[in-house]
Amino acid sequence: MSGRRSQARRYAVLALYQWQMTGQEPAAIMRHFFDDPAWMQVIAEGLGLLKGEQQSLADAVYDLNLFQELLRGVPEQVEDLDRQLATVLDRPLRQVTPVDLAILRLGVYELAQSPQIPFRAILNETVELAKEFGSTDDSHRYVNGILDRLARVLRPAEFSTQGGGGATSSSAPSPDAARKARPASAASASSTASATPAAGKRPEVPPTGREP
Repeated sequence: MSGRRSQARRYAVLALYQWQMTGQEPAAIMRHFFDDPAWMQVIAEGLGLLKGEQQSLADAVYDLNLFQELLRGVPEQVEDLDRQLATVLDRPLRQVTPVDLAILRLGVYELAQSPQIPFRAILNETVELAKEFGSTDDSHRYVNGILDRLARVLRPAEFSTQGGGGATSSSAPSPDAARKARPASAASASSTASATPAAGKRPEVPPTGREP
């Protein structure tokens, strides 16, 4: 997770974790972070949240606007985010470990508030966060499964056009399209067209070199 927006999510997860555990105001956490960026590294290391060799949090270049949005938006909407999570969780919310909950809340917030980012990109980002900070080695699978279920509710149009779900699953053709009887020549032409985006049509995923 080396991009500026990915780094902002790393910082945000740790800040949200701190907010959940201490009850500190998000604004106070943000001020403390701006005064001493190395503080986040100390929190992560002290709580054993960093796994393996990772880039120093204190040295990371990040997207300030995204960090601020997540640290403000998640606490402001936490009741609604938790209500949505409760519809797909396999356990009471209080039984989800705090760091996994911080990641899930961040993921739900982006699914609901960032429609310009494809849901698969959001799932991929949260899965990477769970691999790095998750409470267990299986946290990333758990986070992926929960957010995939919610994405089907919050992003139904994307599922109907892309098919499938999950952070790594591939798109599947529409069942209705598969049932249509077409001449061989038409099917061939359609196959060729589907492989090449139409002129002027915005792609479903962010353009090359642009982060989610």
